[in-house]
Amino acid sequence: MSTPAATPPGATPGGDGGAPAFIRTFPCHGCGAKLTYKPGTKELRCEFCGTVNAIEANDARIEELDFDDYVRELEQAHESFEAQTVRCTKCGAEQQLAGNLFAGKCAFCGTGIVGEGYARRYIKPRSLVPFQVDRGAAQERFRKWVRGLWLAPGELKRRAQSGTAMNGTYLPFWTYDCHTESDYTGERGEDYYTTETFRNAQGVEETRRVKHTNWFPVRGHVAHFHDDVLVMASDSLPPVLRGAASQWDLKKLVPYQPDYVSGYLAEAYRIGLRDGYPIAKETIDANIYGLVRRDIGGDQQRVHGIDTAYTDVRFKHVLLPVWISAYTFGGKTYRFLVNGQTGEVAGESPVSWQKTTLLIIAVVVFLLIVIALGSRH
Repeated sequence: MSTPAATPPGATPGGDGGAPAFIRTFPCHGCGAKLTYKPGTKELRCEFCGTVNAIEANDARIEELDFDDYVRELEQAHESFEAQTVRCTKCGAEQQLAGNLFAGKCAFCGTGIVGEGYARRYIKPRSLVPFQVDRGAAQERFRKWVRGLWLAPGELKRRAQSGTAMNGTYLPFWTYDCHTESDYTGERGEDYYTTETFRNAQGVEETRRVKHTNWFPVRGHVAHFHDDVLVMASDSLPPVLRGAASQWDLKKLVPYQPDYVSGYLAEAYRIGLRDGYPIAKETIDANIYGLVRRDIGGDQQRVHGIDTAYTDVRFKHVLLPVWISAYTFGGKTYRFLVNGQTGEVAGESPVSWQKTTLLIIAVVVFLLIVIALGSRH
């Protein structure tokens, strides 16, 4: 848990109040080309001449902010989510940067481009987890994942060995903290066993143990502090990919610096602070239900009702790293994701109808053999 912040609503991260400190590109001191953050380090590295540029140390505190204060301020704020036209500072080409992005790459020369996706957002991220998995490691994870797909077409497996384009992207998240006090009513079940006698199908007398449960009414109170309940503030990922972007070590958060975003895509939030809180409450309420069952004790539990008070709700807005790839197979597009911190993977995959047919035939043959053997006894 971090120290609660005393920052007033509407304050801009970094203390300077301006967007330029938040979104920047970094020219190489050696050749002037764009610099890209090198995963797992504290440096920017030129992709052309190899010059290394160190990221300055930042000892700013990572703080939780007051949820109610910001929600009140947001009622007066006017946030914009539309796409923007951005001019590349290197080649001069104009292009649209999607409304969910505030940092991307020029489609013509590959130079990093930045828009006002967060300059137009009321809340800006104050911390992030830098990339720990580099592009090469992410591509190898993709190849290993494809090799493990039994029903994937052979052509896909061969294609995976030739290299897959990966886009490093920072996704926006909310983390919510709160304290809960819950009164509950329910029943505690205490199991006991008796022995009964019965006759089996052959008429032979046997005994067996039978479980019974005595139920006792209970009521009680549980209190808990819920720390860093995570909610994705992006709607760009399909559900099948979200699992790989759900587990993070938030102790590795560092204060936000634009250096870490240099050379990567970055999304601005589209699920707002207020809309994210009910999603967080689903996790919080599930945790409370588990705490209540544990408090009831016994062998079994029945929960009849829980009345919860939620207090001291606080939040952080953070950016977390993923590698995303899209590949086309059989006229359809499939997406694949690698967690940029842990390396966990998730993806969509085509299925070979030939392999599926052979598997079905094998299962049917196996069942027929089992039935045939069983009929002989």
